[in-house]
Amino acid sequence: MPSAARVPFHSAQLAPVRRLVEQALAAGIFPGAVVHVRREHRIEWQQAFGWAAVTPRRRAMRPDAVFDLASLTKPIATATAVLQLWEQKALDLDRPVADYLPVFGAAGKQAVTVRHLLTHTSGLPAWIRLYLHAHTPADALRHIGAFPPQSPPGARVEYSDLGFIVLGELVRARGGLPLDDHLDARIAPLVGWRRTRFRPPAAWRSRCVATEAGNEFERAAAGEEGVGFRWRTRVICGEVHDGNSYYLYHGVAGHAGLFSTAEDVGRFGQVMLDGGAAPHGAVLAQTTVAEATRDHTGGLEDARGLGWRCRRGSAFMGVRASPAAFGHTGFTGTSLLVDPPRALVVVLLTNRVHPRATTTAIESFRAQFHDAVIEAMER
Repeated sequence: MPSAARVPFHSAQLAPVRRLVEQALAAGIFPGAVVHVRREHRIEWQQAFGWAAVTPRRRAMRPDAVFDLASLTKPIATATAVLQLWEQKALDLDRPVADYLPVFGAAGKQAVTVRHLLTHTSGLPAWIRLYLHAHTPADALRHIGAFPPQSPPGARVEYSDLGFIVLGELVRARGGLPLDDHLDARIAPLVGWRRTRFRPPAAWRSRCVATEAGNEFERAAAGEEGVGFRWRTRVICGEVHDGNSYYLYHGVAGHAGLFSTAEDVGRFGQVMLDGGAAPHGAVLAQTTVAEATRDHTGGLEDARGLGWRCRRGSAFMGVRASPAAFGHTGFTGTSLLVDPPRALVVVLLTNRVHPRATTTAIESFRAQFHDAVIEAMER
């Protein structure tokens, strides 16, 4: 059964959305979820549903549960850090990445810029199991550097974890701090996060939401290539699900590794909605937020901002989201939608990969969910 809603406003209007989430639980799309909706600086709805874990023992979901955000790491942590360094003139978005990380420029990638990485138009492949080919972050960067581009820079959108791994290394090289330290020093204090960080401490474990039982998804995909590799077999909880982030980067990587609560993700959505302004100082300038959330890939098949997905081509937002809406999703079942004309932030955090990453129904559910939330808010 869902917990009591944090704020009772719009209770009747939100009843259809609650039913939609409960139907998804019954259908096995995910075992549990936390929903957080805020509008015009007010939390309209926050509610926990279902289970934070179903194995090795059942544990009820709670509103302050800590989730592995997966690829929400990309816009919230990595892109924000890169854009802060851009504002500080520590890097130029339109300079080649190889100017800052020379090893990246091998195999014909000398013209790939920081902007190309942020917009997923670098020509890099989407994902490989780096941990089967490299043993250190330096090895991994050399391995990525050896990849020839699959298309000319700027010619095609190819969503790439590899590109954001490189951006995470760029933050270290140009900002002087590893990505997790940059987040802790230059983002978290401004936003006022309560439970957002890489590598959550053991004291948080009872609040962490379980993901997969071992790395079964990656092991199955690796096939013979992964024979003999020392895979995790336990239920993953409180440590990053993504294999590259876990095995190579000890949970701190540009593409995955950030943990947070629905409310903290909502706080960051509010910062973006407010043009970078945060409770304790500006995270980004208003002009930077505008640049980050506009469509940089017009004419290509997918609309990408600087680390963000834009409305065009983003089916997860549903059909009711405004043309100016932006957001992102994560493989573990997470999503953030920001709709500026409506002053609306919608966070949906689920554990859809627990205990097995076997269903893709989350894709259509997200669209239905966002449409239902917007419809409820406009009644």
